Amino acid sequence: MLNIQAGSMSIRISDTGEITALSDAGGEKRYVSTAYKSPLIRLATGQQLEEPSAAKYHAASGELTLNYPSGAIVTVATASRERYATFEVIRIDGADPDTLIWGPIVMTIDSSIGESVGVVQGGDFAIGMQALNLKTVGGWPAELQRMEYVQPTYAACDDADSGGRQLSDNKFDYEVCTAWPIVRGGSLLQSFARNRTKPAHRPVWNLPDAEVEGMDGDDARIPGTKIALFGCPVDQVLATIEAVELGEGLPHPEFDGAWGKTSPAATRSYLITDFSEKTMEVAVRYTRQAGLNYVYHPDPFENWGHFKLKPKYFQGGDQSLKRCVELAEKEGVHVGIHTLSNFTTLNDPYVSPVPDAGLEKVGTAKLTASIGSLDQEIGIEDPRPFTASLFRHTAMMDKELIEYDGVSESAPWKLTGVKRGMHGTAPAPHQAGTEIGRLWDHPYDVVFPNIRLQDRFSERISGLMSEAGLKQISFDGLEGLYATGQDGYGVNRFVNMCYERWGSEVINDASIVVPNYLWHIFTRFNWGEPWGAHTREGQLELRLSNQRYFARNFIPPMLGWFLIRSASERFEATTLDEIEWVLSKAAGFNAGFSLVADMAVLERNGNINVLLESVRVWEEARHAKAFTAEQRQRLCDAKSDWHLEEAGTGRWNLYPIAISRPFICSPDELQPGQPGGADWTFYNKYAAQSLRFCLRVMPSYGNEDAAVKRPTFYTNGTYMTFETEVAANEYLVCDGSPEGKIYDQNWNLLRTVETSAVVPTVAAGGQTLSFSCKFEGDPKPVVSVKVFTRGEPEKIEAK
Repeated sequence: MLNIQAGSMSIRISDTGEITALSDAGGEKRYVSTAYKSPLIRLATGQQLEEPSAAKYHAASGELTLNYPSGAIVTVATASRERYATFEVIRIDGADPDTLIWGPIVMTIDSSIGESVGVVQGGDFAIGMQALNLKTVGGWPAELQRMEYVQPTYAACDDADSGGRQLSDNKFDYEVCTAWPIVRGGSLLQSFARNRTKPAHRPVWNLPDAEVEGMDGDDARIPGTKIALFGCPVDQVLATIEAVELGEGLPHPEFDGAWGKTSPAATRSYLITDFSEKTMEVAVRYTRQAGLNYVYHPDPFENWGHFKLKPKYFQGGDQSLKRCVELAEKEGVHVGIHTLSNFTTLNDPYVSPVPDAGLEKVGTAKLTASIGSLDQEIGIEDPRPFTASLFRHTAMMDKELIEYDGVSESAPWKLTGVKRGMHGTAPAPHQAGTEIGRLWDHPYDVVFPNIRLQDRFSERISGLMSEAGLKQISFDGLEGLYATGQDGYGVNRFVNMCYERWGSEVINDASIVVPNYLWHIFTRFNWGEPWGAHTREGQLELRLSNQRYFARNFIPPMLGWFLIRSASERFEATTLDEIEWVLSKAAGFNAGFSLVADMAVLERNGNINVLLESVRVWEEARHAKAFTAEQRQRLCDAKSDWHLEEAGTGRWNLYPIAISRPFICSPDELQPGQPGGADWTFYNKYAAQSLRFCLRVMPSYGNEDAAVKRPTFYTNGTYMTFETEVAANEYLVCDGSPEGKIYDQNWNLLRTVETSAVVPTVAAGGQTLSFSCKFEGDPKPVVSVKVFTRGEPEKIEAK
């Protein structure tokens, strides 16, 4: 009935409004599933879905009219561009639906499904759907039952790894995804727009039935919702999406004149540290030493909402931060900050001492009787909002905040165990019929704004970014925007308002999967946190599965945050081999990352210069594209270790490294009177080489006065003895020379010791490594030794 060209794809829409064919340029391959219907538009009123029963195309105007059994008539403006086609709802007559759904369009291809970007691939061909404005949300309305063919999770447990998907790829819920797999193979594309003028009850965030306020304005109405559809060869996806951005006026951020999705700046690594105006010069020096040009503050605000800067860092407030930025920019370093988006702390002026009327409520009720300022039981008409499962029990009456222990078990309904005048507010009498609202809260001990107050948060963040000249931000906590009840639209609105006010030269990322529209704004995602685990173990599978997510969604890759530690009860101070493990994975995936270290840690760690110099070397080689595809594949192996050395301008030597398991020598395992010693079996998979090791003395039962004397190594007929004492919490390191270096627990060099013996040779293959020493102290310490071997260097050059 209607054939419209969308780049390299032809779209056929039948006289019943169903997409019956998506064909490649030659018409040889058709990608629409014949097993399920794919109407261009479905309408939903309440829980009832309806599909069009008739369609008519008006060639003169380019409009498509869809008729529905309920009497609704939807008029859609169509347009064919060079690389894509657009569809925009310009009018709905005869009905007032709650929701309009684009698709789902069900296809037979699923070799790669980009759930956020809205692109699916089959062999060499890709098909995409793009939301073209804020009101058009990629995904499926949460209150509606899924279609029967929707796969329950992105990678279903009983699925035969279709499209290379793994269980760890189950990152996001179906409702927020523009593309999704279907059962028995295939995929779908979908978006929707709501009539947001109507108050409603629907699932919001993790609550099954939340009260949602109505909205005003054009964005609250369905007409104007608009999508683009395209089909193209896989290698043309990014070029096609860029054409959509430029042709439809979508956000198109650039860095150094290049589009954000292809700019090298998108994967720039950065240093995270708690700089202040007093320490900014030092922070910039460390950033430059690492060869980086972004430094980022992890916790700059004393409250969230008004986002007042902490005086301990920025005594002069916004102007102090601006002076930090100006100092850094003179040295070629850009500055960024971290936020929790719309999370609102209880010490913020929006909460205390006079709460703002715009704080978001799960639901409201009316007081059944007047109360005084001291009453600790409050009668309410409706208990439902006050029994919702959240973190706190906080409610708002006029300008007073209360907290309560619970709700009576039966009518007449009452809040019990009420504490009056909470969070700095004043207790006051309230009349019967006064509205009381349960505030939406969170375990971070915060509350949230409604959709209107949220705009003021955006204004403050974007104003600070612009005024101070900040060039990087992470919207952590974006899930809090769902508390407005406006699903992905609320997220779109918040971030887009920031983007429009600060301009396009700000690297930004987010904590959650973004609505499809925001794919265009966000530069990247840097997921993966370092807390509570060793460097090689912290959220490793998440970091690796993220790389698959980035690849299928055409997002510049990032590895996440990594911590530079000082020594603690649980962890050793960060070592060079740990940092090079991170750097080698970053090179393999061509991914950026962030290094997290407080200023105190940077100043305390004696090896910080070595660590940052290594960052510079590896990052220069990565950005110079020095590694071959085959090398990058090997570097990606999480079990592999590597060392990189400069070998001249634009040239490097890449060494494969093997690190033994820790060899332990414990006095608890010795016979009475037996001198300290141990024999360890060791296999060297590389050629014969001088012994390299790192010896650590660990105190037993907290005895830090213990030590070992005359540590001696023997292998292949050669002894190597160090006439020295190594105390508890110290290291003895030998790099293959007769010289040993003794460091404290934070890798500050204490002294250098010589051995008169020739350095033992570690032979290729299996051998025994013997160790002996004299243990001092009671209880005696334990010795741990790691042996390092390296293969022949691979010479690499800048491309």
